[in-house]
Amino acid sequence: MLESFYSFSLGSPVAFLSMLLAVLSLAFYFHRRAGSSYGVLNRVYALLMGGGEFYNEEISGFWKERRDIERFNALFNVGAKSIGEVVGFKAWVEKFGIDVRLVTSLRKRIDLERMKVVKVKWWEPPFFMSILLSVLIVFMFFLSIAASSSALLKFKGDGQWLWLGHEKAYSTALNDLVNGGEKWVISKSECDKAEGNYEDLIFDSGPNEEVVNVICNSFFDEEEIAEVDEIIKEQKVFFAPAIGSFLLMLIPFLELMATSKAVIARRHILHKYNSYKNR
Repeated sequence: MLESFYSFSLGSPVAFLSMLLAVLSLAFYFHRRAGSSYGVLNRVYALLMGGGEFYNEEISGFWKERRDIERFNALFNVGAKSIGEVVGFKAWVEKFGIDVRLVTSLRKRIDLERMKVVKVKWWEPPFFMSILLSVLIVFMFFLSIAASSSALLKFKGDGQWLWLGHEKAYSTALNDLVNGGEKWVISKSECDKAEGNYEDLIFDSGPNEEVVNVICNSFFDEEEIAEVDEIIKEQKVFFAPAIGSFLLMLIPFLELMATSKAVIARRHILHKYNSYKNR
């Protein structure tokens, strides 16, 4: 009669893709910060094929430079492409007394060739804000299912969804999960008082008598209670897509923070330039 959202979603690639998204998001974050994946690929190659270093001195020296650049970018997040840019960045910061903590939080919004902070375009803040809100809705959707103490179910052959717990059941729509919208509520105490006569619990816009019987029976029947507990336990799997969407949400959030910091950094650098000229 009832079908859980867990079993409903397993019939599609939603769960698998969501879990895959969590892993890929984490890998993408580290790749994006370091600017490359040479270090990871080197470790994978060493694990599979053996050997972690080059034997040729010139190649080995070149490889060590790439590792230095990758590590520097991962730590300082400035997107350097060569040792020269790393050295130039160091000299620029020291010459003008620039706050390193401020400029290294800009997520590669520094032009190391011209040693300047890239100007923020007018459309960037609203664009990243809209993406952040969209992913936040997805995150709240999966989190509300995974963290709920009720089972999310629907009537087979019907589009009606409901939350079924041990004390009450209430209707909801998937687009109302975050808000917790309710059209009807049936509590355990109401079922107990009805004593099998559920006419007063049937609403014009709510469930029919057969559904009310199923809901009320789930409050008292041990097998039904165990089944509801099992569905609630199964729903914990949606913590995976919730975590994945949370990690994905970090990208627009950090970009949004970087735009505001870029404005502050440009003012800071301009002030340092003027102070240097006036010495």
